[in-house]
Formats: sequence, C-alpha cells, structure tokens
Amino acid sequence: MPIRRFLICLIAILQLLVFSGAANAKTYPPLFGSKEIGSNNWNFKKGVVPDWRAMLGRWKNGAPCETKICTSKDWASLVSKVKGAGDPMAQIKTANSLMNKNPYIEDIPNWGKSDFWATSYEFLKKSGDCEDYAISKYMLLNEVGIPTENMRIFTVRIRSLGGIGHAVLVVYQADKAWVLDNRTPSVMDASLIKLEFQPVMSLNEFQWWYHLPSK
Repeated sequence: MPIRRFLICLIAILQLLVFSGAANAKTYPPLFGSKEIGSNNWNFKKGVVPDWRAMLGRWKNGAPCETKICTSKDWASLVSKVKGAGDPMAQIKTANSLMNKNPYIEDIPNWGKSDFWATSYEFLKKSGDCEDYAISKYMLLNEVGIPTENMRIFTVRIRSLGGIGHAVLVVYQADKAWVLDNRTPSVMDASLIKLEFQPVMSLNEFQWWYHLPSK
C-alpha cells in the first residue's frame, strides 16, 4: 500500500476511535447552577491544579508510607469497612462517615502553609481541612471500585456563610450527584442544595473544570 494511502487510512481509523470514545464517554450536567469549561492542561504554577498534582505525586498510587507525616497502617482496615458496607451507595455513606471522624485542622498550624493538599496517608497521620477530607474519601472510594470518572473534588464558596472557601467531594451514582461534606454526617443530593454552593473549580485525575455562573 502506498505510504500516503496508508497514512490516510490510519488517520481515518484514529478519528473513528476518538469519536467513538467521545460518544460513549459519561457526561454529567453542570452542578450548582454553573456553566463549566473542561480542560486537561495541567501546566499551572500556582493554585488548585498544581496542589492537586503535587498531592498525587506524593500519593504514588497508594504506595505504603510510614514517616512522621504519613501513615498507611490503618488504610487496609478502612478499605475493608467500606468494601463490606454493601452496594455502592452504602459504600459512599460509609466512606463519608469514616473520614468525617477525623478532627478538622487548618493548614497553617498543621503544615505551616496557607494551603496544603494532603494525601490520604498524610491525612490519617495529621488530619487536615476540607479538601483533605474530600481527597481521602475520593481515594478510599476509588480503592473499592468507584470509577475515577464518577468523582470530582469541588472547590466552592459557601453562599450561606458569606462566600467562604470550601471543598467537597461529589460522587455521581444512580443518575444523581451526591455531595460528601466534612461539615455534615449525611451524604446529600446535590440537586437539593444547589443554592448552597458557588462552584469555582472541580477536578479528578483525568481532567479539571472551571465553573462560571449560568446567568
């Protein structure tokens, strides 16, 4: 086959695969009355994106850790409890409950930084603040089989508290978006609290999204 014809055929096959994958990819409606713009450009120097990527680098796909700032010794037990909870919704509720038992500690007294995104093992050792709860729930649920693409860490502003910054985990399950918040023991239907949060950014290991007001 002539090289030009081969390249044309190859491009056609690649395009077919790309469009087929896009057609089958899961999509979810924007949450909390926002419009979202997605990207997989991770080349940022400051802010949420590099904080998330730095955390993933230290996490090392869950490689064991035992130092003065991290511990993995209780992780297997937590995974077992969540896995044994039952169906996915029961697992989501159990992960939320287990992680919410840890004390809340701000980043400056805990890490000496204004903002630090802790791995699950760092959280087990030193506890943390809102995004650290969300990250640990994300990793715990992913460990028991909840797909990464069904979860996002959301950075938000709490409207009822004057726009103070916060972070929660959102898990998409059974055609609904469920909010896991360290401030409450209940897993909440996002559609019922859509006025509580003004989303800023959301992300998982595949992509990140910037959120704009819908009006």
